[in-house]
Amino acid sequence: MAVVFESPALAVPTRRVALWCMEGLRIWRRYPMRLFLLCLAPMLLETSLQFVPLVGMALSKVFPLLLSFGVFQGLMAAEASGVLRWSSPLSTWHHDYRWRALGLASLCGPMVFCVQQLAVATVYGWSAVDAVLLGHMSVHPELANHRFICLLILPGTPVAMLLALAPMFVMFRGATPWRAMWSSVGIWVRSPGAFVAYTLIQLSIMAVLLLIPLGMLLLLPLLPWITACWLAMWKDIDNRAWAS
Repeated sequence: MAVVFESPALAVPTRRVALWCMEGLRIWRRYPMRLFLLCLAPMLLETSLQFVPLVGMALSKVFPLLLSFGVFQGLMAAEASGVLRWSSPLSTWHHDYRWRALGLASLCGPMVFCVQQLAVATVYGWSAVDAVLLGHMSVHPELANHRFICLLILPGTPVAMLLALAPMFVMFRGATPWRAMWSSVGIWVRSPGAFVAYTLIQLSIMAVLLLIPLGMLLLLPLLPWITACWLAMWKDIDNRAWAS
C-alpha cells in the first residue's frame, strides 16, 4: 500500500528554505566533481535527443528525468554509505518502482514542457512551435535571443517546483505517479511561503544567468547544488512528516 503524507499539520515554515540551501551546499561539497558529472548526464541526453524532431523532443522530456531520479536515488544512498556511485543515473532500473518512475516521468516532463511551449506560442505564435517542438530553430533566427529563452524556460519552473517532490514519493513511499504528484502539490499548498520563497530563489538565479552572455554555461555548475537542495528538502520534510 502506498504511504503518502496527507496530514494538514505538515506545513513547512518559510524559514526552512535557508536551511535547505545551506544543507545543499554541505552535501555538494562532499562529492563536488562526481555529483557535477552525474547531474550533467541527464542534460546531455536531453540535448542529444532533441536533435531528432518531434519524437526526439518527446523522449527528451521523459528519459532524462529517469536519469535524474537515479542520481537522486544514488545521492540518497550515498548519505548512508558515504559513496556516490557512478552508476547512480541508471539505478532507477534496479528497483521495483522502475515502471512507476517511468509513468511519473511520462506525466511530469511533458506537463512542464507544455507550459513552456504554451508560453512562447502565446507570444511568438506558430514560429515558436516550429522552432521548439519541431526542431527547426535555424529557420527562425529571430528567436535566438535572451527574451525568447527566458520565456521558454522560466514559466515551467513553478510547475516543476510543484511536482518536484513526486519522485521521492514514488521511490521512497511506494506511491503511484498520480498520487505522488498530488502529494507533492499538497505539501506546497500547505506551505505557500516556503514554496514561493524557494521558487523565487530558483527563478532569480535562472533569470540572471539566462540574461547574461554564456549564462547557460554558468548554470551548469549549479546543477549539483540544486540536486543537493532537493535532497535536503526531502529529508527535512520526511523527518517532519514522521514526527507529526
